[in-house]
Amino acid sequence: MFIRVLHLEMKTDRWDEALARFREQVFPELERQEGFMRAILGGEKETGRAALITMWQTAGHAKTYEDSGTAARYIHRFDEMYAKEPQIEGYPVLFDREF
Repeated sequence: MFIRVLHLEMKTDRWDEALARFREQVFPELERQEGFMRAILGGEKETGRAALITMWQTAGHAKTYEDSGTAARYIHRFDEMYAKEPQIEGYPVLFDREF
């Protein structure tokens, strides 16, 4: 498994709009990506800081998603809402346990 972590800082006055856009546009489209397994979005409205974690079956699936330009298109849908440029990191999953 592989995870991508997208660190976000949104304009606080656009927070609710950004959440609605994630829920209505991005999540449904992510579900259609080959190898996609799960997405978790966490954040704080007061600071505008958030992180989107996506889980993929393999690093290859995440790379295909990234290389296709799809990830960039999703990220750019929020350009007017960012307080700061998003940062993306990717990691192989070392441990996964659900309690």
